[in-house]
Amino acid sequence: SSSHFVRNLLPSSETPPSPRAMQLDHCCADAMPPHEFCRRLFDSMSLLATAGWSEETAKHDVHTSLHGVLRWLDAAADESRARQVLIQLLRDDLPARLINWLPELDFEAQKDVARLFGAILKLASSSGSERDIVEYIRNHNRILEELLDGCGDPEVFLYFAQMLRSCTVYPKLVKLLLDKGATSTLIDLARHDNFDVSSEAFASLRELLLTHKVVSSAYIEDHFKAFFETYNVLLQDEDYVTQRKTLRLLAEMLLDPSFMRVMNAYIAKVQYLQIHMNLLTDKSRCIRLEAFQLVKVFAANPYKTRPVHHILYKNKDRLQRVLMVLTDEDRMPESAASDINAVIGLLQVLDPPPPERTLRTSSSAMQVHALAVSPPVR
Repeated sequence: SSSHFVRNLLPSSETPPSPRAMQLDHCCADAMPPHEFCRRLFDSMSLLATAGWSEETAKHDVHTSLHGVLRWLDAAADESRARQVLIQLLRDDLPARLINWLPELDFEAQKDVARLFGAILKLASSSGSERDIVEYIRNHNRILEELLDGCGDPEVFLYFAQMLRSCTVYPKLVKLLLDKGATSTLIDLARHDNFDVSSEAFASLRELLLTHKVVSSAYIEDHFKAFFETYNVLLQDEDYVTQRKTLRLLAEMLLDPSFMRVMNAYIAKVQYLQIHMNLLTDKSRCIRLEAFQLVKVFAANPYKTRPVHHILYKNKDRLQRVLMVLTDEDRMPESAASDINAVIGLLQVLDPPPPERTLRTSSSAMQVHALAVSPPVR
């Protein structure tokens, strides 16, 4: 429970401050130096876990102290003093405490916790304290787990998703999240019954995968089968919004040079080609266009695997008819029409696969990247 976790953060010899000492108002708060705000916030968090103390008063003091720290950080011009405040916040274990207690706080205090967490990460980056914040989160194993768990709570998901995305600023935190299975958690949440929860989860997934592409592409390459078995479930989701966003994100990844090795592995799999070919016949024009962005990568690959080559050749006449229908539709972006015509041309001259073919993977499949991702159709 929250109380048990916070009690474990307190040294056994520490005595909570007296109620009189903890009572704050905005008048005295304005006169406090920043380190005093940190101390008051620490004391308020301690009192939340103390039996016999007014929880309502403690929560009020938490909110007042939070607001004071944020006001000071917003106005801080002295980087060295700001760094001292950061060190004090970490020393007092306040990020972990605040994340743990966030669901119990009132609405305004919850917003301030999310803001302060983001400000701490931003301050660490601007003051050269990246190592401090990364080590702090690494040593507090539960922080990232609680952020991920909170993304699925309909009452507080917005704040936890906001804090989770703040972590993606740092490559090392992205790696920690990936190693904790964050992609699987967020993909599952992207199918949540609550639309807002699913939307925020997908936004977080996108940030996680695209903010530091070298880190995420290496992870996907090492966990290729598990990642795409989970991710491609979203492609077959009945929800239009989920399906379209999933297709769009996949195209962004596979057509990015940082994901070249992932792309080569993906377009070697015939089962993935079949998924996107089926989506070309979807009732939604936008889904069909987004699916085409992936089909064209398979078709333009000069080093097709034999199974992929076979399926494309076997279905090339049907594919051409489907693509011709797409080009006849109104409001077709010029770049998309050009790409469709290019793929039709490739299919027209596609020969049957030879009896034996040496399978190759190239990191310079220029024809693939010559077909850029077309802008989304509104």
